[in-house]
Amino acid sequence: MSEMTSPERSAAAPVSPARSTKKRFFVAGLILLGLIVVGLNIYRIMNKDVVTVAVATVSQQHLVEEVPAAGKVVAANREMILSEVTGTVKAIHVQMGDKVGAGQVLMDIHVPNAEQRLATARANLAAAESNLQQAGAGGQSAEILAAQYAVSQAQNIHEQNQATLERTRSLFQQGAVAQTDLERAEASFKDSQAAYDKAQADLRRAQESGPLQIQSLQAAAEAARLQLQLVQKQTAPGLVSTRSGQVLSIMVQAGDQITEGTPLLAIGSLGTLSIQADVTESESAKIKAGQAVIISGNAFQNQTYPGRVTQVGMEVINKVKTGQEDTFLPVIVEVEGDSPLMPGYNVDLDIITADSQALVIPIEALIEKEEGPSVWVIKDGLAHLIPVKTGISDGMTIEIKSGLAQDDRVVINPPAQLQEGSKVRIR
Repeated sequence: MSEMTSPERSAAAPVSPARSTKKRFFVAGLILLGLIVVGLNIYRIMNKDVVTVAVATVSQQHLVEEVPAAGKVVAANREMILSEVTGTVKAIHVQMGDKVGAGQVLMDIHVPNAEQRLATARANLAAAESNLQQAGAGGQSAEILAAQYAVSQAQNIHEQNQATLERTRSLFQQGAVAQTDLERAEASFKDSQAAYDKAQADLRRAQESGPLQIQSLQAAAEAARLQLQLVQKQTAPGLVSTRSGQVLSIMVQAGDQITEGTPLLAIGSLGTLSIQADVTESESAKIKAGQAVIISGNAFQNQTYPGRVTQVGMEVINKVKTGQEDTFLPVIVEVEGDSPLMPGYNVDLDIITADSQALVIPIEALIEKEEGPSVWVIKDGLAHLIPVKTGISDGMTIEIKSGLAQDDRVVINPPAQLQEGSKVRIR
């Protein structure tokens, strides 16, 4: 049977379904890629010169401004008792924390030369009183009496020399004595006259200074009396408290050798504690008496205690802290209520200088310019630099007194490329 070619079989073979699907995907991919490229170009054009920023909203908050300071706790009326003598501590009759009263014996001190010092002081007083008593005899001082005696002696010699001169002149006129004898008599008379005049002048001076001399002797006697009292106190076997209070610390032990000025113990009152603190010069203008204080410290972590500023220095002082000299304002803070604070503690203070409801922004939004503080504000997608007037700050936020309204959006940490009217995108 012969083969015959039919028109159907001579026609081209049909395309398989798989090849047709691949072709459609390829075309679709080209179209999609084209759309992406077009979209990216459109996006790039639309977002040209747009600055991405972070923003915060102006809000009404309770704002507290605090000034930090550091200080040391001290006891009220604290007194450091120092040794007034050189000697040895024999015994201590009190312990730290004991309450003591005026007149109570605190410790015994042995003074090696006590009897000798007492004897010397008594002798000095006796001599001073004797001089005063002698000067007061007849209302005349020893100096006046001596001057009167000198005048009397000079007068006698002067009268004798005058008589001798008159006799020598008579004999000279008679030719009984030589010229030299007359000259010698005249010289002796002149010398005695000068001595007599001097003695009289000394007597006048003594009489004029008599009351002052008496006063001087009285002062010397009083000084000797006080010195004896001091020596008696210093050489007494027991050191006596001059006030009431509580023993805060004891610096010596029995058997210790001490000298004048050696710290022995401290007495004070723990009923009222205060803090001596320093505020940096840059914050000093904000500090006023009566401001509340928050007290914290390493000795009582996670706990704070109240206080109040009671005294503010009238001048700043220079101090060296952490190896660097700086200027500080001294302040006194009184601790309020019961607390575990003890004299000598180092504490940190937060002095509350202002407390109010205020419009605030993060401090990172503020820009300091020559003409004053400003803020970038976002309106209708554009950035605008707005001058503002600021108030108090807590270190994280700052009060805005004018220039902004509540719910305004401000730029935080503005980027350098941000300009007036810049388009912005908020991230």
